[in-house]
Amino acid sequence: MGLPPVCFMRLLLFLIPAILTAQSAPSNLAFETGTPGEPPPGWVVPQIQKALGYSAEFHREGCRSASGCAVLLAPAALPPDTFGNLTQSFDASRFRGKTVRLRAFVKVEPAPPLDRNATDHAQMWLRVDRPNQQMGFFDDMGDRPITSPEWVSYEITGEVAADADSVSIGVVSYGKSPVWIDGLSFEIMTDATSGSEVTAARTAIQKLYGRIDSAYAQKDLDAVASLALSDAQIHIGATRITLASALMQIMMEMEKGTGYASRSTITNVRLSGASAIVSVNNEASRTSPGGTQVLISANRDTWAKTPGGWKLKESTLISTRSVTPPTDSEAARPVVAELKQRAVPLDTAEPGGKHGDLAAFGKAVGEARIVALGEATDGTREFFQLKHRLMEYLVNEKGFTVFALEANWPESLAVDRYIKTGEGSAKTALASMYFWTWNTEEVLDLIEWMRSYNQAPGKHPILSFTSFDMQMAHVAGPMALEYLGRYSPEDVQAAAETYTEAQMLDTRRVQIYDDQAKALADRAAAVLRVFDLKRTAMVAASSQEAWREARQAAVVVYQSCTMRIPGKGPSYRDEAMTDNVEWFRQIHPNEKIVLWAHNSHVSFGPSSDSMKTMGARLREKYGKQMYVVGFAFRQGRLRAVGLENGKSTKLSIYNAAPSPEGSGDAILSAAGLPLFFLDMATLPAGGQLSNWLAGTHLFHNVSANWVVGNADSNLEPQALSKLYDGLIFVEESHPARGLDK
Repeated sequence: MGLPPVCFMRLLLFLIPAILTAQSAPSNLAFETGTPGEPPPGWVVPQIQKALGYSAEFHREGCRSASGCAVLLAPAALPPDTFGNLTQSFDASRFRGKTVRLRAFVKVEPAPPLDRNATDHAQMWLRVDRPNQQMGFFDDMGDRPITSPEWVSYEITGEVAADADSVSIGVVSYGKSPVWIDGLSFEIMTDATSGSEVTAARTAIQKLYGRIDSAYAQKDLDAVASLALSDAQIHIGATRITLASALMQIMMEMEKGTGYASRSTITNVRLSGASAIVSVNNEASRTSPGGTQVLISANRDTWAKTPGGWKLKESTLISTRSVTPPTDSEAARPVVAELKQRAVPLDTAEPGGKHGDLAAFGKAVGEARIVALGEATDGTREFFQLKHRLMEYLVNEKGFTVFALEANWPESLAVDRYIKTGEGSAKTALASMYFWTWNTEEVLDLIEWMRSYNQAPGKHPILSFTSFDMQMAHVAGPMALEYLGRYSPEDVQAAAETYTEAQMLDTRRVQIYDDQAKALADRAAAVLRVFDLKRTAMVAASSQEAWREARQAAVVVYQSCTMRIPGKGPSYRDEAMTDNVEWFRQIHPNEKIVLWAHNSHVSFGPSSDSMKTMGARLREKYGKQMYVVGFAFRQGRLRAVGLENGKSTKLSIYNAAPSPEGSGDAILSAAGLPLFFLDMATLPAGGQLSNWLAGTHLFHNVSANWVVGNADSNLEPQALSKLYDGLIFVEESHPARGLDK
């Protein structure tokens, strides 16, 4: 329907229980009482929305029922990117362990014709809150918005966790249209969650989970597949993966020696026709050469009843967290004491100033020819500013001349042209790279600095801007086709047909794997062979540089297709990015290079061959000629796409609560240095700090997604000194400033 969620909507809905005082029980659900023209008793419009001009009124006229109804009204001057909300919160005690249903009649009154906005709509919502800000059930009807001007009944059904603290319910409005609510009810459902039929289904499906758990232990993935429909899918936010493709990836890892263990426990079953909606908790461990990782997750699975028994149809990840013991206060004391001695405070994150405080960083880099800079989030202003500042230092003090970003090639060519010739504008060139993560004020400032450096009078090297990612073909394909059209026109038609289909994969980016990818990758490889077989003639007709760039564009098309072959996926992406780094190193053979990517890509830690990172692959080749810096933070705010109740939401700003006591971030924070650099590579072996850094602890380490309502899901176990040579720690994160507004 094309109704995008408002930026802060779900974030605010998650904050509401902390803002409102929960009642002991639901109140005035069907709007039986009230004074016309005033808010219905028991319900509130949160203060943040009241301040924007939103209001609610009790009505006796125009309702569907005789008892009364409520109307949610928007302000006359509607602020952009806002929504109205009528809500109440109440104690969860009497509903714990039960399946509940929120139901109401809702209609969206058409706004005046001149004000009519096609996106005006309403959504009901139901949220369950658990202790320690843990997420329970949440559904805001984001995938089924209410637009009808007639009274229609809508409902949300969900499970209240056994340890739930409170339940919050409400209706939200988008746009100027008044939203009418009548006949609202909140009830415990007994028919779908109890009785002999439900008991039999629960028993049967729990046995199937037991068979799945046993199959993982025995490395019998065919047994897992036999318990699912052939088109069964896994949903992680906006990403969809076929179960068959996921099992193929796991099989490849098992063949390399990785072991899996799983334990599944059903917490709720609800029958709906020939389907069973199952809430299940899972404890899974993955053991590889890099160690054992234990994850606890909550999933909502759908099982279909078939003539052959229950079959898994769909599994949606709701939340996940890593199991890693905290460092106790006694063990932390000597670690923190040594950290205070060895960590080097940094004066500022902001570029453009003096660099005296970076001397320790320069000494650690030494004569390395590649410096890889990570980031613990893709949306922290300080990380981006620090990378700019380190780039300035490496250029001026160490002779680095090439900057390479984790972005799609050849989109970065426009930026390189700008910093070298002034062609176009920096902002337009940056926007053409289309990843919101890099379309920021901080990256723009870096590009403008590189342009200024290149323009500066006097004798100095010229800086280059490039990138090494390869996830999309829709710019690379036309670039390769244009070259073929000039220098090998007889091959254009076949290449164009292949590339048109390859670009269609870009439109299905939510699918990590694609059944058409293998055939397309083979055809894209055939186009590559044209470039190689006709190299001599093509170079003679054009130039070595033109051929080289056109061929690399063809490589990117091939890589983007190959990444989506079942069994390839994210691990292949790191392999391809490594190849692309090697490619532009051949173009700049005697130059020093700065790589900018997420921590997970630059880290060089031990892993199986099938899951080897870009950093690990480059470390194998370059050894100490490469210096890797990881980034960490403890708390603050950041820019990300939210992940709520298994669904992805709009890009927004999220709050990161302080990582818990005893976590890795907390120990780093205890040094009392808001910004510091630590060279882990030269720490004396056997010391308290060295041993702690080699152990596994929990750190904030998210990429473009922030899990809302479950803080633990944003923590990842890491053994820092086994992943990075150096570490930069920022106490408080602030959101990167986007240019896409």
